[in-house]
Amino acid sequence: MIGDQHLRLQDGDVELRRLLEMTTGDWAKFHRYFKDREIAGLNGASPIFLPLWLFRRVVTGEEKSGDRLGFAIYVDGAFCGSVEFYDLEPERGRAVLGVLIGEKTLWGKGYGTTALHLALGYLFDLGRFTLVTLQTLEHNQRARRSFEKLGFRFTGVLDAGRHRFAHYQLGRSDWLALNKAQTQRKNPDLE
Repeated sequence: MIGDQHLRLQDGDVELRRLLEMTTGDWAKFHRYFKDREIAGLNGASPIFLPLWLFRRVVTGEEKSGDRLGFAIYVDGAFCGSVEFYDLEPERGRAVLGVLIGEKTLWGKGYGTTALHLALGYLFDLGRFTLVTLQTLEHNQRARRSFEKLGFRFTGVLDAGRHRFAHYQLGRSDWLALNKAQTQRKNPDLE
């Protein structure tokens, strides 16, 4: 397993907890999100048909094996989604990012961006990862704005069957420089 199993990160009303700490009710909601046709469509995927017990076993198995570093997102204490790093290659310093806000009433309110900021800060602070990549549907402008706000650089579009995916990447050095600059703008007396 990568990172602290009992870690909690917080910024305002957004809190991240490791996926392994989710309650049975949180797992049921998480499973529902992956079965939702609209949510799956935003990822260019189909809804899953795994039963809850198997879905939970697969995700927890990947967490425990170190194949995934996942965080459950809570807003005002209520579970609403996840931020996950997968295809982890610590020996090459690479990870792929995925994010899901499953509560549709929370879409477009900045909670995903805040959760991503917390998770990226944690991953890059581990010191073992130097590059994070991701893909999102080319037409998903809300997601693309969020990624760009965090410093991700657009690297191109790839046709994948019936979908076109926009690809992004973020290097650790760019992340550190951007966040140092943001901290200095907020607190000019620090430098």
